Amino acid sequence: MARTLELSTHVPSLKLLQEGDYSAYDSLYLGDYSCPRSPGNLSSNADALREGAETVKRWGKKCYLSLYATPRDSDLGWMRRLLRAVGDMPLDGVEVHDVGLLSLIREVWEGLPAHLGVFSTVYVADTVRALLGYGISRVFPCSELRLEEIEHLKASLPVEVAIPVHGKMPLAIWERCFIAEYEGAEPTQCDQTCNRSQWVRLKSWRLKALGRVTLSGKDLCMIEHLPELVRRGFTVFHIHSLGEGPEYVAAVGRIYRDALERLFAGECFPAAAFLEGLRRLAPWDVCNGYYFQVSGQRYVGVGGGSAACPG
Repeated sequence: MARTLELSTHVPSLKLLQEGDYSAYDSLYLGDYSCPRSPGNLSSNADALREGAETVKRWGKKCYLSLYATPRDSDLGWMRRLLRAVGDMPLDGVEVHDVGLLSLIREVWEGLPAHLGVFSTVYVADTVRALLGYGISRVFPCSELRLEEIEHLKASLPVEVAIPVHGKMPLAIWERCFIAEYEGAEPTQCDQTCNRSQWVRLKSWRLKALGRVTLSGKDLCMIEHLPELVRRGFTVFHIHSLGEGPEYVAAVGRIYRDALERLFAGECFPAAAFLEGLRRLAPWDVCNGYYFQVSGQRYVGVGGGSAACPG
């Protein structure tokens, strides 16, 4: 039986959904999980979310809701109201990072599949096994896990394991916006603070600051290693796109779509050319994250020619 490929990414706002080209993607996570006040956040506004979900389903794609990652007790009221307001929508699942929200989802929307996001800190399979009764159907492993550890998760669990293959890795998150505090901005000024790139720099080392979340400065890039990922049985691939513009999301998606479709058809793809195209989109170059027991800054190529082929 042929394996089913799924390439996904996040879309924070209705504006970005309407302006972007998401033809390369099979599924979209709607909402900015990092901050409920981010401009136009789809996971904070039921009307916008409904319009966004209807658009995604009209495109024939899977549609997931991405909930706020670091809620406090004071957030549960509006999150419960949001879920109840969209309970009749044709969503395919909901992403949570705080496992306490799993009870809220079951209370409001019984039967909706749940995905554990990257900040749910899944390091071992037993974490997921303990939560299977809450309808877990997919897991995003922690950014710092090695490829062998992620493969072990996939082999040990009766759920999908999504593997990020590109983009700035989510590294840290907290409940307050350090950019707004640093600039003395008020919550009503989020449009000004969130729409500017903020970089933390120390010599050649960089991180991207995006309100409440910190991302890697370099772009995770696994384009040369896709044949190995496919050989290991991965079928759900994710592009980290939080804080990126529609041109970046479309261009990266097209490259990975082309490469993955060729691999799933048993064909080669021009790895060197694809890598060069992705490097042009990365302001501070690319890396392999933590997949190969490195610090998250290095890029480890495969060598041996310009084409990548099925194993």
